[in-house]
Amino acid sequence: MAIGKLLRYALGGQGLRQAVALIRHRLGRTYDVVFAAGSQVDLQWVIPAYAAARARGLACALAGPDLVTSQAGEYINVPARLFRFLRTRAIVTATSGLKAEHMPRQATHRIAIPHSLVSLHMVYPAGTFDPYTDIFCCGTHHVAEVEAMNQLAGRRDRRPILIGYGKAERLLETRPGHGVSNDGRKHVLIGPSWGKGNIIETMGEPLIARLIAEGYRVTLRPHPSFFIAGDALLAPLVERWQGHEAFTLENSVEESRAIWTADMMIADYSGFAMEFAFIRERPVLYIDVASKVLNPDWKAVGTVPIELAIRDRIGIVVGAQIDLVIDGLRNLSQRDTEWPGRIRDEREAAWANFGHFGDTCAAELSRMLAKSA
Repeated sequence: MAIGKLLRYALGGQGLRQAVALIRHRLGRTYDVVFAAGSQVDLQWVIPAYAAARARGLACALAGPDLVTSQAGEYINVPARLFRFLRTRAIVTATSGLKAEHMPRQATHRIAIPHSLVSLHMVYPAGTFDPYTDIFCCGTHHVAEVEAMNQLAGRRDRRPILIGYGKAERLLETRPGHGVSNDGRKHVLIGPSWGKGNIIETMGEPLIARLIAEGYRVTLRPHPSFFIAGDALLAPLVERWQGHEAFTLENSVEESRAIWTADMMIADYSGFAMEFAFIRERPVLYIDVASKVLNPDWKAVGTVPIELAIRDRIGIVVGAQIDLVIDGLRNLSQRDTEWPGRIRDEREAAWANFGHFGDTCAAELSRMLAKSA
């Protein structure tokens, strides 16, 4: 494409700096793999694979708009709408919402890394994974979902490949130096999902008040969209409790400290609840609010979403009433010794290659590229 047209595309959005970055890239070499992130939040899911692929000798680059990273190697500062101009044999991304027109024209491998352990067919809008040739599945549930979606759509050109999930490696790298507090109080992590009917909307302020009155330490860690998109319910709640010695607000865009220090978690349908359970081998108390549905036709796929099926296997489910939540937390504490073994059994299927996502992903990329050379 002519440089003038590239400039018009780039200058229509983010400015000269990104135009120059893209022109330099277009004048340079073709990469084996570009790991692309549409935002800073999405970057964390591809970093383990990027680092492992570079270690294997693959020609790699990171790409995305104004990303901040400490990773060595090459970085192309471009917005997602210009990913189509990237010169690469393969693109790997955890950014949802990309369309076919965003995919690099030269890329024969277009690979999606799900950015959550939750289902692909209920929590994501229909068509989210249509532009891809391969889905690097977190667990066997994702493999079954992709196979069912392929059958429903009559597709044979999209492969589910069991790879794993990169969040464990990133969390281990950023693990805080201190461990669980020994002040005698149980520490409860509240992790609301994003969307209508979540915990904050349903019972946020009275729940926090009751937990603190019962002697718990509370960390509220809302979904990143609460911070990125803003939420009218969050600000007054934080204003009420900010500064209380038993309350902490954790910005899920910037940190993940409470996953290492909490004794138990309260959630609705967030994928982070499964991450907490599988990494810490500790239980989750699920509040039975309305499920998170972004694809109203999800039942046509024919598989039960894991965020519905797994709740009573890695924790317990209670109704959206404060007394039931308090009783549920006591129940979890009384059964403390039974959870690690049960949760490890569930992790075997839901989170493949636990702790080895980067190496597994890089090995598969090497195999794919060698086969198509």
